[in-house]
Amino acid sequence: ADFTADMEAFSRQMNGPAHVHRQTQTPVPAQRHWPSQGLGSLTPCHAQQHAAPSGRHRAHRAHRRQLLSSGLLLSSSILSPVARGISAACVEEAVLQPASPSGSHLNPPTYVTATGRIVAIGDLHGDWQKSIDAFRTAGVISIADGQVVWTGGDTVVVQLGDVMDRGDNEIAIVKLLRALDIQAREQGGAVYMINGNHESLNLCGDFRYVTPGAFVESALYAGLVESELRDWELLARVRLAVYKPGGPMAMELSKNSTVLVVNDTVFAHGGLLPVHAAYGIERLNNEVSAWMRADRTLEGGKASPPFLAMGDGSSVMWNRTLSKERFPSTYERFHACNALEQALHKVGAKRLVVGHTPQLGGANCECDNTVWRIDVGMSHGVLNRPAQVLEIKENEMGKAIVRVLPTGSMNSSSFDEEMGDVDL
Repeated sequence: ADFTADMEAFSRQMNGPAHVHRQTQTPVPAQRHWPSQGLGSLTPCHAQQHAAPSGRHRAHRAHRRQLLSSGLLLSSSILSPVARGISAACVEEAVLQPASPSGSHLNPPTYVTATGRIVAIGDLHGDWQKSIDAFRTAGVISIADGQVVWTGGDTVVVQLGDVMDRGDNEIAIVKLLRALDIQAREQGGAVYMINGNHESLNLCGDFRYVTPGAFVESALYAGLVESELRDWELLARVRLAVYKPGGPMAMELSKNSTVLVVNDTVFAHGGLLPVHAAYGIERLNNEVSAWMRADRTLEGGKASPPFLAMGDGSSVMWNRTLSKERFPSTYERFHACNALEQALHKVGAKRLVVGHTPQLGGANCECDNTVWRIDVGMSHGVLNRPAQVLEIKENEMGKAIVRVLPTGSMNSSSFDEEMGDVDL
């Protein structure tokens, strides 16, 4: 059977609770803040499918078939040794530690304080090596005896989401972020992950961008053995069970913010508009988290995410308004920057950092340095570009210095002369 056709069929029909051996579809109850006009009876997940681009599907399917024809999917060697070890360690955790009852989890943070420098890392898309490269570029890790060790002191790292899809090591990277967060907090720092549109796509059962290796990883996470990895239907159902709202990986991702403010910088995967700020970013965070946990509403149905978080191309996760490397006109630039100024004022921030849209010219800023775009397409499944990260730190005068750090910059004395700093 054609793998691609199978996966797309499963993606279309399995948006309800997923089970390994049986699937029953349950519609997501509508909430009052989902618009009634223009979307008809679309659920949050169905509406999101309309926001997803379709132009790159053919190349992605061709890549899948190439991997399948070479037999790579049937071998766990497609995962890096470190990632494979972390994934194997997750299996016991997933089986022995079931999700806690709804309502027993803390909501994700919205406003946090950093005492040291702040580092932002863009989309990683399942690429283990580029994830390591990004943290090394930030100067916050070392590797000793095969172990990744936090060396960043009180640095706060914010990863802008889209760890899922286009790469094989999704769960391994999430586990890496969590492990580094534990180590960082012992030194006064932290590592945060933002939820992006590809995290929400997987919770919706939309697996269009999932690589064969990632199907294997989620199967290993769930406890499947190598002989079961040849059953495509089983792999799809297992992944649905792992990522469905209330599933083990969904519960893990529910700990992430959708919008996070660190000191005077706001981080969001796609963008932030005045309407998002007016709705309330803490409210957005809490409602997305409740959906991921499959919390029950007062009416007895399952929680649904706000439309403004992931519903369409103007939502926080999908927005590209501020990500254009060149605005088509001065008029459009003026209105985009003016909207950003209003949104920043409402949330009490001075600048916005986003990922989501690969910047062909590298990480950059616009709107008088009030928006920074740091998705450089570093992962192998996107552009396979060298890692770049964003650093924000205060100088002796208490002013924020924002600069882009390219790969190898922590050992480069010429970076400031070549690229320059931005004093804000």
